Amino acid sequence: MNSFYKSIGLYDSLKFDIDMNTSEFVESLKKITYNTNTSFISLIPDNGIPTRFEYRGTVNKNDFTIKRRLHFFDFNILHSVIMGSILEVNNKTSLEIKFKPFFFHFITMIISTVFTMFIASQISKDENNYFILVLPFFVAIIQYFILKRSIKRGKYDFLRELNFIAQKNNSLKNIR
Repeated sequence: MNSFYKSIGLYDSLKFDIDMNTSEFVESLKKITYNTNTSFISLIPDNGIPTRFEYRGTVNKNDFTIKRRLHFFDFNILHSVIMGSILEVNNKTSLEIKFKPFFFHFITMIISTVFTMFIASQISKDENNYFILVLPFFVAIIQYFILKRSIKRGKYDFLRELNFIAQKNNSLKNIR
């Protein structure tokens, strides 16, 4: 599925290095991640999670799968899934991070396009106005760009969070 996401432009990756131990990084990431299953569909809604957690998912010592949690009155509801692997090389933590859309949002895009196409075909049967058949393609294009923007935004937010973790770790080393 990743190759399909890459081919349509809904996939992004990045490599990131931090000057800290893997165990310290994993603990820092666990502090901001609420531990839930990786399907991200659970009985606990995002607004029921304590506010100190910015992400939900699983964080292990070698990899993580997380998603930014929704806040109350958050209009950006299409957050991307962030998957990463953690490696330690010469007392530096190296991360390989992948950003892709949540599968449910991609399926929703396809279903809404098909539903809009069905409605447009039913309307065009009664009238001679065939311009309405263009509407499903506009819906698909708009949703595609919304998903693409959510991946860019997720990458920006997570990179900012990683920089904050690195700065916090460096400031703590200077105090010692």
